Amino acid sequence: MSLEVIQDNLCVNRLIERKKKEVTLENSIIVPDVKPDIVKAIDLSGNVCIYKKELINGKVKIDGTIDSNIIYLVDSGDEIIRGVNSNLDFSEFIEIDSDVSDADIDANVILKNMECDVLNGRKVNLKATVEINVRLYSNDGISILKDIKGVSGIQKLNKIVQLNSMVGKNSTKAVAKENIVLNPEEKIVEILKKEVRIVNKDFKISYNKVVAKSEVNVRILYLTEDGKINFVEKVLPIMGFIDMENITENNICDVKYSMKNILVKLNNNDENSIYLEIEVEISCFAYETKDIELIQDVYTPFSNILYKQKTIKAMVGLQNINDIYKIKEQVVEPEISNSRIYNVSTRTNINNIKIVGNKAIYEGEAIVSILYESSEIVRIDKKEFRFPINYEVNILDGMKEENLDILIDVEKYDVNAQSNSNIQINVELNINTKMFKTVELNIIDNLEEKELENNDEYSIIIYFVKDGDTLWKIAKKYRSTVENIKKINNIEDEDKLSINQKLFIPRYVEKAKAI
Repeated sequence: MSLEVIQDNLCVNRLIERKKKEVTLENSIIVPDVKPDIVKAIDLSGNVCIYKKELINGKVKIDGTIDSNIIYLVDSGDEIIRGVNSNLDFSEFIEIDSDVSDADIDANVILKNMECDVLNGRKVNLKATVEINVRLYSNDGISILKDIKGVSGIQKLNKIVQLNSMVGKNSTKAVAKENIVLNPEEKIVEILKKEVRIVNKDFKISYNKVVAKSEVNVRILYLTEDGKINFVEKVLPIMGFIDMENITENNICDVKYSMKNILVKLNNNDENSIYLEIEVEISCFAYETKDIELIQDVYTPFSNILYKQKTIKAMVGLQNINDIYKIKEQVVEPEISNSRIYNVSTRTNINNIKIVGNKAIYEGEAIVSILYESSEIVRIDKKEFRFPINYEVNILDGMKEENLDILIDVEKYDVNAQSNSNIQINVELNINTKMFKTVELNIIDNLEEKELENNDEYSIIIYFVKDGDTLWKIAKKYRSTVENIKKINNIEDEDKLSINQKLFIPRYVEKAKAI
């Protein structure tokens, strides 16, 4: 007996665990001495940056900050409004149930809400509610049974499975820098608000690299020396080269962007300019779709083949779907339509996901905030408008919500004054859905061949089909073959057996080799 096992190596991907946690971050902010006392917060905004994500002692640790801005009404004097900038740092631990020491961490932090309590004229309490979404993926190298040699009459039950196997993973950092020179006639005093968005994301594959391209859209609201409010908007190209050996255009690439640092500051007074520096991390996980032939069972009529079987989980049917969702709404707001609009910003919340048949339905809202010129006393005010999001996407049969990964980017938005005191609000969202299924696979391992203890000789057996029988089970039990049973019984479709159907089971005879 000279059983020889031939194996193949495969990288199997699977979702280990998914966790979601809502956290309220809180910090006391002191108004700098050079600025007047605060009476009321008019507008709150923030940009999320993630510095680091790591797995420590059964917990996922996420370090980052919210670059926050407060536009406030002052207490007295000629000045009406001012602004305060502060970083709301966080270091959050997410408990996980799986016992893993190494995994790929996919983390997304969404700013859902901000609140500000004025404690006194020099101190405010800032609160921010964030939603932290964490997914842990494993990429396990396994050996699968490819073939068996050196055994007479070997019979194998094979199953073709289409798996998503990892080609590679890597990340890079990209930095966008710009010096914005303002009109010399409007002397800037301070930055009131900054909004940073990554838009127009795209990538291509070239010479063992993923070339990731996007744009950083920066909108800055500022205050001038003569008390005027103005804004400047800048779109900066950003590009990253991610090394990925053996990647091809046929691979599926999951490319994600994450802001790591935002620096927006005034240059010296002589220049009257603003310096921008935005650092972005770009990561890529590349997969290939492979048809794998797995041996599910094995036997031979001439000996006992013993083996162990283990079950693994794997990712199949991976898809990345990008879609544009447009919101066009008209609202009656005479106060805004007849005033100057200083700033518009948009954020989104997905509150519920329903799976109905082969569709996933996302339910949420888009929140549009408008800063506009108000009365002569207050000069600036803010209104929020909430519009429902109801988006449907086709999904794989039998998919679960945990295998849906959703990312929504605000691509474009604008507000236009109409006649009859109406304003037209337009929002364009880019909805990215990553979907896959998790399947369980049976892997044969530790094969061993032993002699038969009882080798009953027979020429043919008459057998009546029972509930749950398959030709493979019958052939293995009586040490025949599926093909021989099909042939002697004139069976065309081996999957169509009837209970009590009479079958003739021939004894397996190995064909003599030609000399």
